[in-house]
Amino acid sequence: MFANRTGIRETNERTVLSVIVNEGPLSRANLSEKIGLNKASVSAIVKTLIEQQLIQEVGIGESTTQGGRKPIMLELNKAAGFAISVDIGYDYIDTMIHYLDGSTRNRKLLPFRTIEKNTITADLVTIIQEITAKLPKSPFGVIGMTIAIHGVVQNNWITFTPAYDFADFPLASELAQHFDFPILIENEANLLALSEHAKNNAYHNLVGISIHAGLGAGIIMNDTLYTGENGLSGEIGHMIVHINGNPCSCGGHGCLETYSSEKVILEAFREISGNPEAIIPDLYRAYVAKNRQAIQLIDNMIDYLTIAVHNTIALYNPKVIAIHSEISRLIPSFPEQIKERLPRLTAQNIELKTAQLGEEAILFGAAVVTISNFLEVPKFELK
Repeated sequence: MFANRTGIRETNERTVLSVIVNEGPLSRANLSEKIGLNKASVSAIVKTLIEQQLIQEVGIGESTTQGGRKPIMLELNKAAGFAISVDIGYDYIDTMIHYLDGSTRNRKLLPFRTIEKNTITADLVTIIQEITAKLPKSPFGVIGMTIAIHGVVQNNWITFTPAYDFADFPLASELAQHFDFPILIENEANLLALSEHAKNNAYHNLVGISIHAGLGAGIIMNDTLYTGENGLSGEIGHMIVHINGNPCSCGGHGCLETYSSEKVILEAFREISGNPEAIIPDLYRAYVAKNRQAIQLIDNMIDYLTIAVHNTIALYNPKVIAIHSEISRLIPSFPEQIKERLPRLTAQNIELKTAQLGEEAILFGAAVVTISNFLEVPKFELK
């Protein structure tokens, strides 16, 4: 349970808190007008939220055109607690601590790590203890942690991971033996989509495509994350693009991610360059220098991704597709190159772009999950 929680918020309290979180600073009169509750009810709820130290009075606003006393403004007390986000990649662990408004307190990236089931619990316990050791005292302390998994997750349970051996490993319950805050597990592409949606809630239908060791999509339909019957929705990396093609960790052959994941592209570049230590920026530098082999690798990657994007649009018809990968961040024209290769049917009225929150997008998506769960608000926006 969350520290100092007394129960589930009533509907009106959730509504008031949600409006303050997403639109504050606001006065009590502003709240009453926006929500449609009378001023006495709003004042009573605000009093409770102030006593809980979830919101705070932050200054004096402008008086209305009719004059009168200037209103006292209210906003979320972002320092009332902290959320932890963790992204477990195929060879890295990325962590971030957030304030309650989602903003960053600090980040710690640990690259070139060996990710294994028999060591991950101890590794995470050590890392989390280190990054939380100097947190200041706050009313709620650590309110929870959300962990991004590069694989299939359903109901906080990992069912499939192509890059490491976490399938059916009870990571959340293992960590719960060491920490007294909620621990949530989610697919990293889903978290990408949630961060993109929280950053721009005008996107009611969107897809976030995450490209790392594998390739996956997070899908927002009518402002709601869609995960399918068994959490498999969005596993576009296992879309077959070659009959009887390359073998895949899923047991199939010819899957998209065996041709266009960053891991596959980087391995190919290491082989042709003769540099087994090459990293993505090395590939980028060769591409910019017009190295023929580097250009061909990126070109092939874009061709295969065009198939995935075309099929995704045909299936879900989103307003926007946001791509999250180191290669797409380094090559600004990457999304546009995909769009230029789309058939006319699926190219029209689609916005194709790099994820707004850059390499930290998945971590911010994790913060959205943790904070929304704690505050019990119907929506949470990243400002």
